Amino acid sequence: MKDQTFALVVLMFCVCARGSLGKTELVKDTYEEDTGVMFGKWIKEHKRIYSSVEELSDRFTVFKDNLIQIQKLNQLYSNMDVSFGLNRFADFTENEFRNKVLMPKRQPAVFPQINAYKSLKIDTEMPEQFDWSTKGVVTIVRDQGDAGTCWAFSAVQNIEGQWAMKSNQLTELSVEQVVECDASQDVAQNKADCGVFGGWPYLAYGYIQKVGGIQTENDYPYCSGLGGDKGTCYICQADEYNKTLCGPPVTYCKKEDSCDAKIKPNMFVPDLKIAGWSWIEKNETKIAEALMSTGPLSVAINAATLQFYKSGVWDPLVCDPTSLDHAVLITGFGTSKGIFGSKDYWKVKNSWGKKWGEDGYFRMARGKGKCGINTQVTTAHLK
Repeated sequence: MKDQTFALVVLMFCVCARGSLGKTELVKDTYEEDTGVMFGKWIKEHKRIYSSVEELSDRFTVFKDNLIQIQKLNQLYSNMDVSFGLNRFADFTENEFRNKVLMPKRQPAVFPQINAYKSLKIDTEMPEQFDWSTKGVVTIVRDQGDAGTCWAFSAVQNIEGQWAMKSNQLTELSVEQVVECDASQDVAQNKADCGVFGGWPYLAYGYIQKVGGIQTENDYPYCSGLGGDKGTCYICQADEYNKTLCGPPVTYCKKEDSCDAKIKPNMFVPDLKIAGWSWIEKNETKIAEALMSTGPLSVAINAATLQFYKSGVWDPLVCDPTSLDHAVLITGFGTSKGIFGSKDYWKVKNSWGKKWGEDGYFRMARGKGKCGINTQVTTAHLK
């Protein structure tokens, strides 16, 4: 009955919108639809449920504003190989996107020289295209949901690649274990892993090394964000959660959702042990060489303008490389050739679901240090 009532409300809302709201033209799209009908289709596609007619109306207002923003972006970048469009963030304001999905802004960490990556010489000439996602060492795209857990996805997916590179079966590892159990700290740099409030891949490597391993996704499934396969959960912060570095903890959680209740060291993936980690220098040619010889690499970026990315090479006109708020995984590189000329890019795996971007991936300008993508490039090393 509730679903039927909601469907009726949406139908009435869209019919009213058709008669009064006019039309919004989206640049680079071949169709022109009434915004109310478009919103109804978007709700169905993304399975949005609103608690009241008032919330529905408020979200429709945000949706309309975002359509205008998308149109402006497509106009602004009309001479570049990139397009913007509706996705699951279409009813998020800019502030909601920053607060729910991205991490708090932070300066890049300064890595110790002892962890510097020792380059392996590439005997052959660098290819024009290279992509680990087609070579059986990259797991499926997942969805972090409305939680700042990208740092854990980035770190864990790097480890998944390292594990597969050693001729092991490609295995999805537990992001949730890292989110719930890791409270590692680098006090000297004011860095810490803060669960759903953000963290750092290099600290996550250290946590997994310290505890002796990690469980699989099947054994310890993700639930921190709305995109979790098991829905939401009220997680507890790890025992050593640093309020000073991370901010106030979640005010309520269930004991059965705590790390202590859920972690099972006897179920750690056998023989998967971290020996250490390395960082790669900012030179993007060196990063490409490291990617080819080592495997997919964890990176951090400024993702503030990535909300409505649809396809193409993302090369934002303004993007502070020292203000990082998102962590992702570089899986490859290439060169895009089109009517606007050639552009070198990184192929990057995101954690916003497969419907976002290019099947969950995006391409980002390479060779410019764009958005800080070259400042926090790291990889774990397995024993």
